[in-house]
Amino acid sequence: MSDGARILAGVLCLVVLASAAVPAVAQSNDGIGTIEVSGSGVITNDPANGSTYLWSDESLNVSVGFADQPDARNYRVCLGADRKGTTRTLDCGLEALPNGTNGTAEFTNVTWPQNATGEQRLAVELQKLSNASNATVLDRTTVSVTVLRRQGDFDGDGLTNAREVEAGYNVSNPDMDADGLTDGAEVNQYGSDPQDPDSDGDGIRDGIEVQRGTDPTASDTDGDGLDDDLEAMLGTNPTNDLTPIWLVVGAILVIAVVVAVGAFVRRRWRERDGSLLHLGSDTDEPAADSEDGTDSPSDAEPTTEIADPMPMTDEDRVLALLRDHGGRMKQSQIVERTEWSKAKVSRLLSSMNEDGSVEKLSIGRENIISLDGQGPEAARSPHEENPSD
Repeated sequence: MSDGARILAGVLCLVVLASAAVPAVAQSNDGIGTIEVSGSGVITNDPANGSTYLWSDESLNVSVGFADQPDARNYRVCLGADRKGTTRTLDCGLEALPNGTNGTAEFTNVTWPQNATGEQRLAVELQKLSNASNATVLDRTTVSVTVLRRQGDFDGDGLTNAREVEAGYNVSNPDMDADGLTDGAEVNQYGSDPQDPDSDGDGIRDGIEVQRGTDPTASDTDGDGLDDDLEAMLGTNPTNDLTPIWLVVGAILVIAVVVAVGAFVRRRWRERDGSLLHLGSDTDEPAADSEDGTDSPSDAEPTTEIADPMPMTDEDRVLALLRDHGGRMKQSQIVERTEWSKAKVSRLLSSMNEDGSVEKLSIGRENIISLDGQGPEAARSPHEENPSD
């Protein structure tokens, strides 16, 4: 093949196949310069590891640029598949250059050895020909390639290489979005997006949602109106659609407890205020004038306020009630005012009667309870003097 024919064939292949051209090395003053790989067999060039990905069942086009050597005119350029130090020749071409010029060797429809898949290198060798049988190697370089089978799974993510290439996925990364789920699991099992770590946009990564048992493709797994991330923050179950009902019930219970506690505290304060009022009425009454017409000492001295009195006992409360009612009450009235049981009131009054705190007199079917000296006139002894005499 002449130089013009080789160049024309290379250009036509590049136009028809419309594949990527991959430069390998920069142009130098002598030896091998640029290497470009194109054709239907090229999948993509991965900048991450600097490797060109190829289909094992498709052909390649390779363009090799090289510079003329001062003492050489005839050259041979060879391509080889280099794997683990062993090189298998793919194709060779002869070129003749005028002195001091650069040349290009074009190879079309280069096929890779069958079953030679995985990470390998494309070897390019430039030789100087002295005669047909005498060749001297002038330069040698390699290009990193990764050869894939269409139905293989290079990254082991559960998706075939062909399916990943068709979808635009990375054939060398099993978890493109780093969400904890392999690309195959996201596509085949969960229906999530292998290129989006949070497919449903609920603020929880797909892998975590799968661990928790929620749907990585639905922001509200149980459809209760609360997003999964909100339920995670509240500590509720994102797979139970009764969560709003339980929240309402819980809020009602909390409000009921607060109201009950408030009512209890208010009642206790009112009872305490009533007790203080009874004690204050006993201490604030003005003392009667003395017989000689002079004021009692209490009139001349200021009244001292009572601070923080001791809690009232049951006996104190009964005595306060009696004072409020003129020193005398029916036992049934005491039961009504204290809201105690009849048995408790009866036992308490009997005890107070025994220690002389009160007097208890039975009149008919009713008991009259009075302070000492405040009993009904009918209960007085006929020999007892009337205080008014």
